[in-house]
Amino acid sequence: MPIKFRAYFSRTILLLAFSTLLFWFYQSGSFEKGLIIAISVIVIACPCALSLATPVATIVGIGLAAKKGILFKEAGFLESMAKCNTLVLDKTGTITKGKPEVVMYEYAYTFDRSLLYALVNSSNHPISQGVARFLKEDETTLHVKSLEQIKTVEAKGVRAIAEGYELLGGNAKMMEEAGIEVLLPKGFESLSHYFFAIDGKLMAIFGLKDALKEGAKESIEALKALGLEIVMLSGDHAKVTQEIAEEVGIKTYEAGLFPHEKAAYIETLRQKGQRVVMAGDGINDTLALSQSEIAIAMGNGADVAVDISDIVLTNDSMQSLYEAFVIAKASLRVVKENLFFSLLYNIVTIPLAMSGHVIPLFAALSMSLSSLVVVGNSMRIKNVLKRS
Repeated sequence: MPIKFRAYFSRTILLLAFSTLLFWFYQSGSFEKGLIIAISVIVIACPCALSLATPVATIVGIGLAAKKGILFKEAGFLESMAKCNTLVLDKTGTITKGKPEVVMYEYAYTFDRSLLYALVNSSNHPISQGVARFLKEDETTLHVKSLEQIKTVEAKGVRAIAEGYELLGGNAKMMEEAGIEVLLPKGFESLSHYFFAIDGKLMAIFGLKDALKEGAKESIEALKALGLEIVMLSGDHAKVTQEIAEEVGIKTYEAGLFPHEKAAYIETLRQKGQRVVMAGDGINDTLALSQSEIAIAMGNGADVAVDISDIVLTNDSMQSLYEAFVIAKASLRVVKENLFFSLLYNIVTIPLAMSGHVIPLFAALSMSLSSLVVVGNSMRIKNVLKRS
């Protein structure tokens, strides 16, 4: 309960108690009787129930969330999340596992695979790491190569110098900007791509596929059932993004977005009056996360994403995302119930006390009982996931 409200409430009760004292002293001629009734008014109207209505429900909700691996950094985020109506999801690492595997590849020329291995290892992007895992398993004679002048091009790839060669690795946009023509071989259309070039000549193409997280489709359906509008944003090309969206049942999605474009998309949603929750896991999501009302980081995500987030899902599952919404909505609902009961209690009992129908002992018992009702109602949050 806000401090200002508590101040007004206390002043009002003291004023009512003093008025009651004067009334009964004038009516009965007994100061003692007037004082007893005034004390009953003060005791029965003790704002404990109102004061406990929000914090108890919030503490129970945060505690339940923590047991499920959902960490709210501030109590206020429970209420804010419950009021949001739009959920924006990053694709890689949020809906999918974030560990794409090479399923197709083609070498245009013979080259030292160790150069490529050094380049992909210089990046922590899931696509680069997928190629690195493939090379490590497929190649038996990889040597350590030192890179110079390493430059990461945001959302595109990496360029570097090694043994006098200019190395370039990344997506199609990276190659096109370098003046390198890329033609996809048959069968690569529905895969994520990684291109590798040496001295301006395309050497290899890799096609990677990322699997959905377990239960992702079911969790998204459950989130829709809560009344949320689901949007998926991805930096991947349109074909892959479309297939993932259709597989999990998301109708609204955008592909080929740069980090600033994701952030601009969320800002546009908020300008339209949408209250947005954004869930992501990587460095490319930090701008978008910062623009959302509530930012959620997957537990295996980049440190910078975790640092700027409001909520962290330590077990990295879509089910936890659903549970976070359920707990937040249940906590807000219980807070409202507690406040309604507390106000109703005061509306009913204060007039009774002022009319002289309640002695101080019963007033104290009634006040204590109202606090217990609020606490007991808040404990119902613990069972919310069993019913969902």
